[in-house]
Amino acid sequence: MSTPEKKDAQELFEPGYYIPGHAGRKLLIILCGILLVLFGISQMRTPLRLLFTGGKARAEAASVIKTKPGLPDVILTNDLDIRARQETRDRSYTFWNEFRFQDSGGREFVVRAEVGSKLKPLYPIVDEDGLPTSLPVHYDPRHPETVSFPTIFSTWFAPGALVIIGLGFILIGSFLFYWAGKPIELPHIPAPLDASTAHGPPGAT
Repeated sequence: MSTPEKKDAQELFEPGYYIPGHAGRKLLIILCGILLVLFGISQMRTPLRLLFTGGKARAEAASVIKTKPGLPDVILTNDLDIRARQETRDRSYTFWNEFRFQDSGGREFVVRAEVGSKLKPLYPIVDEDGLPTSLPVHYDPRHPETVSFPTIFSTWFAPGALVIIGLGFILIGSFLFYWAGKPIELPHIPAPLDASTAHGPPGAT
């Protein structure tokens, strides 16, 4: 004799219901999303900290350093040399902009932007007005050599993209996990008519 629980289970698993399952795999999607978010935030930790608590100054372009693994660095101090040393195809070189700024105590520091560029530098030494290229810089008052350039797009792009992708993983994984153990009623699809009876009984018009 069947119990009410067995009867409910039989009705639940009758054709017309679908349970997605695989809850563990969907939890794994959520976990991957959390890890991506945490990694992206860790990459933005220093820029965010300096943005809200660091000292602020204006930094002027000092030089461009052209680097390649296994070769000595090339220091470029004017735009003519930079244009002559640009790479049109070889992406194994990296160009790093270096900037000079003074902290609140008047001490001068030369720092390298945290983001480099392939083929050519992100910024020239001199801007279109003939003045040294300048950018806002945020620095750690205790360690002024620790800096962040908030207006450099690449400072935020890659970490921000990781955070957004991770949030997408969490959202999708949470939705899938929520429905993993829930029965989903399938739409009723009527059985196809037999060809011999598709037009009704013989003699019907």
